[in-house]
Amino acid sequence: MLARSSWLLTKLTALCIAIGVVALGSTRAEAQFIFPRTIGGVQVNADGVLTGEMARLPQDIKLQLSTGLKAVDQDIQTAGLRMVSLKGLNKALQTALDNGTTVPADVQYLAGLQRIEYIICRPEDNDILLAGPAEGWKVSESGNVVGVKSGAPVLKLEDLLVALRSANAAREGQGISVSIDPTEEGVQRYGQFVSKLTGFNPGLAKEVESVMGEQRISLTGVPTDSRYAQILVAADYKMKRLSMGLEPAPIRNFPSILEMAQRKDTSSLGQMAPRFWMECHYDPIARSEDGNVWQIRGQGVKTLTEEQTVNREGGFEKSEKSNKMAEQWAKNMTERFEELSAAEPVFRELRNVMDLSVVAALIAKEGLLEKANLSLANLDGSNTKVSTPAWETPKLVPTSCSFVQTSKSWIITASGGIQVDSWAVASRSEVVASLTAPSTTPTAARWWWNVN
Repeated sequence: MLARSSWLLTKLTALCIAIGVVALGSTRAEAQFIFPRTIGGVQVNADGVLTGEMARLPQDIKLQLSTGLKAVDQDIQTAGLRMVSLKGLNKALQTALDNGTTVPADVQYLAGLQRIEYIICRPEDNDILLAGPAEGWKVSESGNVVGVKSGAPVLKLEDLLVALRSANAAREGQGISVSIDPTEEGVQRYGQFVSKLTGFNPGLAKEVESVMGEQRISLTGVPTDSRYAQILVAADYKMKRLSMGLEPAPIRNFPSILEMAQRKDTSSLGQMAPRFWMECHYDPIARSEDGNVWQIRGQGVKTLTEEQTVNREGGFEKSEKSNKMAEQWAKNMTERFEELSAAEPVFRELRNVMDLSVVAALIAKEGLLEKANLSLANLDGSNTKVSTPAWETPKLVPTSCSFVQTSKSWIITASGGIQVDSWAVASRSEVVASLTAPSTTPTAARWWWNVN
């Protein structure tokens, strides 16, 4: 084994692109609204193995989707603050179910909400309102449904259903997470491979990938065949690719950790294996004195890092040492999240589902449904006739390696994950005496309306 080589194994992720439906009725065959199934622009095959990328949606499918996603009301365009009634949303789903009609686009895409800023309990109306900035939408070249103005992904009913239905599971388990880990057999093969090396050259990267083979994807807290799960995997995948320099950064002056090492011409990474992961990053939730108005605050997502070492057997061990370049890379991603997520929509998708899980955890923790005397059978899963689409479950991903050459060493890197601890966020709140609800009086006879 080379004394001055570091071996940091890459664990990539990916996800699928397909055409899906929202299911109404006892089987998914009864679903009546077609929408795009693309996140992060990559694919998952029928065996759950992550495969190559698909950057653009076929034009005939895009046209079909664009036609189906036409707004039902001109007011659904840009609004500084849009109110969404959960009681009204639940009723809209019931209407589609009773009539056997298409689930309207405004229902599918939560009236174009871009973020959820307020949760407002209205006991006098037996309702809970969600409020935030909103836009109309369009289908992007890669198949994402995004705001016509910002280009950022809109919030989606499918993800809200999963967040509400998974709230208690997230509390009782270890939260919501994704991780990608080498198999025990792969680690053993890798250790044997490394122990026989007497030198290193770039061509060995492909041999390392072959030796390690496919790695396992582990998902907790949400259904593994859900769109929510696909978002976790996609965001993890993109984070790894950016950290490793496997694809160019979508924003300027955002070098990978390997580029940082090469620029400094350093071997300071040594035998370290920096691990990056993303998790929730919110300020304490503001609440009114009567507990009826809640305001979600903060960026939502941050990136963290810790060090691992690779032992002679090819295993990973946590290190107490720090890596300044890894810490700087994680800091860069956190501080430039808004800019980065505007250029790479999957990170906005990640924040969207984090927001939805925080909302679901807060509603459950504070007993807001009971307080409002509100039943949401079509949203919370009580009505089994309203199901969510089944995506291909990501199970395996081939190992991929990235490396640069410095004057002292070759560096191969990887690792990461995502953790969504929505209940920890929901448990951190503070009374803000000045917090009051924005105008909650409907301005139209529908389940959503604009405040400004």
